[in-house]
Amino acid sequence: MGELTLVRHAQASFFGSDYDALSELGREQARALGRHFATHGVAFDAVYVGPRRRHRETHELVAEALAAAGRPWPAARELPELDEHDGVAVLKHALGRPESERAAMEARDPGDGAREQVIREFFRRYREVMRDWAAGTLEVPGVEPWAEFRARSLRALDALCRTPGRVVAFTSGGLVSSAAGWLLGLDEERVIELSAVLRNTALSEVRYSGNRRSLVSFNALPHLPDPRAVTAV
Repeated sequence: MGELTLVRHAQASFFGSDYDALSELGREQARALGRHFATHGVAFDAVYVGPRRRHRETHELVAEALAAAGRPWPAARELPELDEHDGVAVLKHALGRPESERAAMEARDPGDGAREQVIREFFRRYREVMRDWAAGTLEVPGVEPWAEFRARSLRALDALCRTPGRVVAFTSGGLVSSAAGWLLGLDEERVIELSAVLRNTALSEVRYSGNRRSLVSFNALPHLPDPRAVTAV
């Protein structure tokens, strides 16, 4: 019996000039996950990391927290199939926003009072556009199609579930939700809904043996007991 833990990256810089860099809160979320693993004696036989900066930074901070506690941590291996889809590019295309306007928007932090409203509006539009993209009614030149992303996520799941022992993989919400969709037999709309509620550094666990695979937990945050530390971007 093998065990796979899928970790969504920590909070990225939604209102910063580089979304792919972790925010200060995100960095603390990742450290908290590492401390949780150390405190509870959670160990892994294999570690995989997606290709994005936010994947690598989340993994590095978890590994640092374990090292500080004197806990072992295997050398990480990058797995390109763990990459996220380019849903932001799809949204930009659908809204007709040029790259320069999007960059200016990302760099402008609306302040504490308006952040939640901006994020809620983003996810509302995001759901609408993603449904059209998944249905094939929206095509974006130069962007990996939704169907190809879904097939890639299955290849990632297959590769991880062929690894013996206890495995952890650092990736993004879309990939985790797509993997859960394969495991539960969900349609595209439900996969998109899962991706919209997945929290930063959330843990989702899969058990596997041969061709048998079961999702045993999804979106768990045992390392973030304070609701103020829970985010979804």
